[in-house]
Amino acid sequence: MGSLFFSWEELAENTGGEWLIAPEAGSCTAGVTSVFDDSRAVVPGALFVATVGELADGHQYLGQALDAKAAAICLERMPDERLLQRMRSAGIPCLQVKHGLAAFQRLAQAHRQKFPELIELAITGSCGKTSTKELCAAVLEQRWPGGVLKTLGNTNNHYGVPRNLFRLTSETAVAVLEMGSNHPGEIAHLVSLAPPQVGLVCNIGQAHLEFFHDLRGVATEKGALLAGTDETGWAIFPREAEGYDILLEKAGKRRCLTFGSSLDADVRSEYLGLQNGLFRVRLSWRDSGVSREFSWQLGGAHQALNAAAAAAAGTAFGLTPDEIIRGLQNCVLPGKRMEVREIDGITWCNDAYNSNPDSARAALDWFAELSASAAKRVLILGDMRELGGNAAKAHLELLQKARCDFPEARIISVGSLCAEAAQTLALEHFPDTDTAKAALKGTFSPGTWILLKASNGVQLYRFPEA
Repeated sequence: MGSLFFSWEELAENTGGEWLIAPEAGSCTAGVTSVFDDSRAVVPGALFVATVGELADGHQYLGQALDAKAAAICLERMPDERLLQRMRSAGIPCLQVKHGLAAFQRLAQAHRQKFPELIELAITGSCGKTSTKELCAAVLEQRWPGGVLKTLGNTNNHYGVPRNLFRLTSETAVAVLEMGSNHPGEIAHLVSLAPPQVGLVCNIGQAHLEFFHDLRGVATEKGALLAGTDETGWAIFPREAEGYDILLEKAGKRRCLTFGSSLDADVRSEYLGLQNGLFRVRLSWRDSGVSREFSWQLGGAHQALNAAAAAAAGTAFGLTPDEIIRGLQNCVLPGKRMEVREIDGITWCNDAYNSNPDSARAALDWFAELSASAAKRVLILGDMRELGGNAAKAHLELLQKARCDFPEARIISVGSLCAEAAQTLALEHFPDTDTAKAALKGTFSPGTWILLKASNGVQLYRFPEA
């Protein structure tokens, strides 16, 4: 059993809950050694917090948590008598709270506060958050090898941020936390759980416009991360962003570093293209006049900008340009992000984890460069979700760009949001991925390069499995 996370008293105090089954006086356990809201992750000694989400209700998994030897249960609703009796018989404390997710978050916040020496970098943006997070973590590993904790995958929402905070230990020197939102006010809430010393907005783009309305609305939401950063810390944001004035205002009196492709940026990136099988980038630091060129595995001008963002973060942490570049070159992005692999002579370029108008255009540019010598090219482009009233126009513009940039290629669209634009442009179209896979199976020949780009829910990334 690990070290104590929370005593019984701390659990009640931090959550504001009341004991349905109080800890037994004189019990051999003094509290819990970990906290989870997923019954599948529960280990002996853990507290299981039953949270209610869009897809699942943790109260349905109380039995599984008890089977996994949870040391205590935290819930909103009174459990049925059978489960209550089981907990009483086993001496399992049960804490009732008004709101399970809020209790989970408050405990995560309290856990973060146990590590005052830990340095935190928080990242948000419309797209590229996970890529930038991976780049920043790889850079910071150069100074704190083995001591950098980073957000797992893209667990960046109300549930994911607390889960990552609970992973902090005394061995963690630096935490790189990704924070996402699709409704106004969410970033401000998430950053309040763990105010960072360095706040980074990687870009302002056309994502979740259904709720943010326009790019200035996006900048206001993302800028809340800068406003929530420690007042003695650093605010990092793109120099050429729409809503730059909003970001600057949100940064307030914090030390600022900008990045971008213009001469006005504090850290400037220049994308030099594909050379000898690797992509070349030049980074320049305006104040020092230092400039470095390097080769790496990531293509596209958008990844060069992400490199500049990570370089700005490294600079704020005191790393040298050489340390920063070594970290960038060591970075490997997780699956379904710019993943290139050959299967039976067909090269799949899988960037289908997420999509919005900005990231989709960047993917087209990346694919054009990467597949320039391909005998045949196919673009499979799926729905970009949560664009609100801008959806029809955005899908039409994307498919028009694809046809213009790849006049010889086979262009296929997938999903209901693409349907009207595909019909207008007389392109192949399928209502969903399963239908497309069945219809297209066996139609691609060796030597073909295929781009997959869509919002994650479309599941285009499943194509190579066929």
